[in-house]
Amino acid sequence: MTKSSGAPIFIHASAVVLGESGVLIRGASGAGKSSLALALIDAWRIDGAFARLVSDDRVAFQILNGQALLSPHRVIAGLAEWRGLGLMSHQYESKAVLKLIVDLETDPPGGGTPRLPERNALLCDFNGLQNLPRLPLPGRDTYRSVSTIMAFLHKLSTK
Repeated sequence: MTKSSGAPIFIHASAVVLGESGVLIRGASGAGKSSLALALIDAWRIDGAFARLVSDDRVAFQILNGQALLSPHRVIAGLAEWRGLGLMSHQYESKAVLKLIVDLETDPPGGGTPRLPERNALLCDFNGLQNLPRLPLPGRDTYRSVSTIMAFLHKLSTK
């Protein structure tokens, strides 16, 4: 990882911070990125933990001082899409350190998420960073995705 990557790049994704973990949620349009981001925030807060939106729809990614940072695009900072209602205001965090990438798959290979995935299936390379934790999950399955992400982050924090 380089110390600094210069200007941020913008990614079609959503991002949240859960405790101290920045989570980048990628997927095709309509895969459920926004609803998953908002559901994660609600679920995390129920446990009394800090959780906030970082950005919805467009996320700035930058490596700065050796850390992979996520931040909102200035034009849409603090806004999230509620399907059927439009854009709604939300408290947001201006930066989060990337700890997990979630890929929402609309048509997962093999028909779904494997019960016992290979270890390397839970890692990915992303914009010059290697071996980042990654969870491939079915799109539009918010409840199962929330519980899986919460369990995965708990597992990461206890290593």
